[in-house]
Amino acid sequence: MKILRSLVFTGILALLLTGCAEDMKTVDPDIAKKLDVSTYFPSIGMARTYVQYGTDGENMQASDIVKMELDSEGNEMVYLHGKGGLIAESIQEYKVDKEAVSVIYIINSLKNEETNILELASKEKWDTNDADNSVSYLTGSGLTEEVPAGSFDNVIEVTTVIPDDKREQKTVKYYAPKVGLIKTVFHFKDGEKYVFSELESYEMTEEQQAVEEVEGSTTEESGEKQAEQPEENTADGEQVLQDGSYSNTQYQFSFSMPQAILDRMEVDTGSWDNDAVATIDFSLHDSSRNLEQGLFSIIVFENTGDEWDHPVYKYVGENDKYVFAYTTSSEPTEAMLLPENADLLQEAQDMIQASQEAMESFEAK
Repeated sequence: MKILRSLVFTGILALLLTGCAEDMKTVDPDIAKKLDVSTYFPSIGMARTYVQYGTDGENMQASDIVKMELDSEGNEMVYLHGKGGLIAESIQEYKVDKEAVSVIYIINSLKNEETNILELASKEKWDTNDADNSVSYLTGSGLTEEVPAGSFDNVIEVTTVIPDDKREQKTVKYYAPKVGLIKTVFHFKDGEKYVFSELESYEMTEEQQAVEEVEGSTTEESGEKQAEQPEENTADGEQVLQDGSYSNTQYQFSFSMPQAILDRMEVDTGSWDNDAVATIDFSLHDSSRNLEQGLFSIIVFENTGDEWDHPVYKYVGENDKYVFAYTTSSEPTEAMLLPENADLLQEAQDMIQASQEAMESFEAK
């Protein structure tokens, strides 16, 4: 794996605009060309905490830390290790230079893949290369922005839109020198805006130079191109959600959860992690609104008898054949972030919290 090349996402999922994209006011091209965007990537060793605001006043915390390590070939890797919110754990590896800041590798509960998402560029406009074919514009520079973590000068503003998005929504992000992303704001067609997240605190920690053995091995394997694998449908009787517990007879494990939550979940077995035997994915489905939100996954690995560790997944148990790990969903869907679906977003958050507590009862047979 060539590791750990991508919160979040850039961490946070964008709600984006189109309609007025052609009229987008950007900074002067000469100013954009002279901009050193590497200065807007956080310093190595920086730990950041964000507050994410819910539409009904509920708040969540998310955090990340910037690390630099060496891969198996001795090359430097710079990556963000994020936790919290609905992002759960995520690792995003970056390529950072004066003209561009790009996410080149992502590992989270839904994907483990190479990518090339252009987050920042010394241009007035650029294609982000994300799944939505978004376009970003440098719409401000030399700004002063105040967030819970303090007041920042020389801030740049980046506005991202999705071409042909009929909802005409956009995401505006603010980046401060040496600190990186400090605020994310969603703008809606009717002129309303919604502050989704702000930097709450930041501090420098000791830079980690040593390469952990598990991350080194993960790095080596990540470099291999991963073939798509079809989702595996489990047969009747292999998975049971009843009597306040979930049981998987194929891989021989179980855990307890409130029946009301089990009744709201759907379970699929796939293999999105090529290093695993299988992934058991739990999600919230609401057919009345045609919405689906991933919640958490149990990742099943072959038990080789060696000591097991992983930079993202949490070990929860093992039997003679398998080692089991747990991870929560990587991010809320775009639809989940809409104000009208705030109740489902809160329900998903509650279900994820319940799943974390349920892992205390995890039993491998």
